[in-house]
Amino acid sequence: MVDWKYMLLAQYPACLILAVFFLVKYTFARKSSAVKSILWVLLFGVSLAVSVLFLFLGVHHDYWTLKTLFPLGVASWIGIVLMLVAVVARIVHLIEKKHSRKVMEKELKQAAKEKDAAVAEAEQAGRRAAQEEAEALRLTRAASAADAEAQKSDVAKEAAAPIELKLDE
Repeated sequence: MVDWKYMLLAQYPACLILAVFFLVKYTFARKSSAVKSILWVLLFGVSLAVSVLFLFLGVHHDYWTLKTLFPLGVASWIGIVLMLVAVVARIVHLIEKKHSRKVMEKELKQAAKEKDAAVAEAEQAGRRAAQEEAEALRLTRAASAADAEAQKSDVAKEAAAPIELKLDE
């Protein structure tokens, strides 16, 4: 007969695998964050202690002996499967997070390119408008200079003089 105490104590292999997982996480976190590395070490220690405690309590309550520890029963596989499902879900979450980060970076690069293209187009339009304005100003100055020159010339004075008509008698 399987009772709750047996099912709980039979989770010692899952706790041991979880301790190994926490140790691996510690090795990756120790380079980046001291707080995270301390957290992973604490979780490793707790998980390892719980595994050893469950193992010896199971021996104490005569659920198994030291000779029959390694053939795992159904109750032990339940914890291992649950723990592996949690680890796989975590890995899938990390992969999705990494993918979404790459997609976001790609979209940001595209938006930056579009912004740079719009700025360059606006600058080019501004330069064209400034050139057109400068050309119009140059033509206006040339026309006024030509008009002033024309007014100074003798031909212009004669052309501007009133016409006198003389009738011969």
